[in-house]
Amino acid sequence: MMELLRQWLMGITGAALITALTDSMTPNGAVRRVGKLAGGLLLLVAVLNPLLTTEDLASAIVTVKDQSVLTEYKQAGEEASLEAMKTIIAEKTGAYILDKATDVGAACQKVTVTCTVGENQVPYPSDVTLVGDFTPEQRQKLTRILETELAIAAEHQSYESGEDT
Repeated sequence: MMELLRQWLMGITGAALITALTDSMTPNGAVRRVGKLAGGLLLLVAVLNPLLTTEDLASAIVTVKDQSVLTEYKQAGEEASLEAMKTIIAEKTGAYILDKATDVGAACQKVTVTCTVGENQVPYPSDVTLVGDFTPEQRQKLTRILETELAIAAEHQSYESGEDT
């Protein structure tokens, strides 16, 4: 902790010296005003540096036990973010499929999309269930659309009659 404080104070001192040296060497006028602005920004960055590098500050302050709690929170946040992404992708994909069903003239009542997490933790639509009244031609067109545009294989598509709902 003391090392971080020492580095912070050394950074502020260095920035102040550079600013003062630059200010004394620049001529009066617009150049000096720009130099003062740049020096002020440099000092501001030096003062706020611990806030800009919060991970270093947090690791210096937090004990090993607390770091495990932080790791758990981080993992929980990542999982919640992944679930939110899956939900958004499923909703948007379902709306897109519903539009495509309307385009082919099908009376689709409900679309359920299931997302799977693939490589690099990226979710993608993997399964779809369509509920409604579909003619064989409409099913064929929708199956082809889902395969070509969304890469959902035919064996991962299911069609249910709208009478059951």
